Amino acid sequence: MDAIELLISDHRKVDGLFQQFERGGNTQEFEQLFMQLKEELTVHAEIEEKIFYPAVRNNQDTAGLVEEAYQEHATVKQLLQQIATLDNTSTEWGQQMTQVMRDVQHHVQEEESELFPKVRQHFNQDQLQQLGQQLQQMKTEMKSQMGASAMPMEQTGQSYNNAPTGQFGAMDATSDTSPTSSQNM
Repeated sequence: MDAIELLISDHRKVDGLFQQFERGGNTQEFEQLFMQLKEELTVHAEIEEKIFYPAVRNNQDTAGLVEEAYQEHATVKQLLQQIATLDNTSTEWGQQMTQVMRDVQHHVQEEESELFPKVRQHFNQDQLQQLGQQLQQMKTEMKSQMGASAMPMEQTGQSYNNAPTGQFGAMDATSDTSPTSSQNM
């Protein structure tokens, strides 16, 4: 699966969780949905911030979109932290969840309609496949770590802050002059 397909698949999974929230439920169901949503958004944001965004931000037509995406991630992370401290039967909890849904849906729409098409213009299919493999590997590692322990990664000695970004780390695809990359852009 290429990088963009993987990220779109994540978007659809989160959208499905939002639809479950909108259908309603009891306190336990909301708690489980929130934990699943928080995990999905945390993993998705991390793989984008550590691998995808550094790989695609060095093009003039994507730099601004990537910078905005980082800011949108920060806003959603902050909201998720606030929601985690609230009683899920409160009005404030519902309002904050609605805000998260709106913010994430806006972010997804921008990525899928603006950023991803531009990335496809600058990266060939092989590059997107390799980037997708890196994203999937980190995603699998993070989910495995989250499932293995409820402790934060810092307490287990694991950290993705310095995860290797592979050959795509901060790569400027337009500077690659190999025949295969320029033929498939």
